[in-house]
Amino acid sequence: MEIMCQIRPLARPGFLYYLGTQSLYPMKLSITPLVAFLALSVISTDAFSQDSVKIKEKALFFADSLIRADTYENWSVYADLAPARVLKYYGGKDGFIEHVKGMHPRTVSALGGEDAPEIKIMTLMAQDDQWQCLIRESRYIHHDDNKKYHIVTYLLCQTRDDGETWRLFDLSYNRVANIIYMMPDVIRDMAIPEPYIISEEEELAKQQAAAPPAAKKAAPKKK
Repeated sequence: MEIMCQIRPLARPGFLYYLGTQSLYPMKLSITPLVAFLALSVISTDAFSQDSVKIKEKALFFADSLIRADTYENWSVYADLAPARVLKYYGGKDGFIEHVKGMHPRTVSALGGEDAPEIKIMTLMAQDDQWQCLIRESRYIHHDDNKKYHIVTYLLCQTRDDGETWRLFDLSYNRVANIIYMMPDVIRDMAIPEPYIISEEEELAKQQAAAPPAAKKAAPKKK
């Protein structure tokens, strides 16, 4: 299930599952092992689906907090949302903050009033005692050259308490190849694309190059 949203408060849906039968005529109900297995499988699948929805919502909530901390340069809060091993990789909280502050200016728009970023969960996976997910963040900014740029980055998120609290790291602040050193417990099966910044002209040219060629009109038959 894919969740995509603009930054906004998220609702937390409840869930109730009821399985029962009623009949006007008494009859014997025989539960075979296969029937019991299938019934439990349906309930387990639905419960897992609902749990994953709640987990995704909480991940997006924490992603919103990280993005806001980055936008308003609240670096202490920003660092508190990072995984402990990422902080350790940079020599502690202060070292991590200095690294992020040095990279931050290239993501700041020269104009005010830019649209809020769009965030979307790309992958959610569970392994051992943790969940991890990858969130895509997309937004547009303007630089001093008055050109419009599209920033696409990815937030690597981790929880060890079934989604109640998340720790997140913006991958634009380092190379994807270094993730294994910063988070040795990253789930290896998770595909992580490289973040990028591209100008509006470059993005348009890329889209045009990837578009299929227009079909040629058939020439009219001669009578």
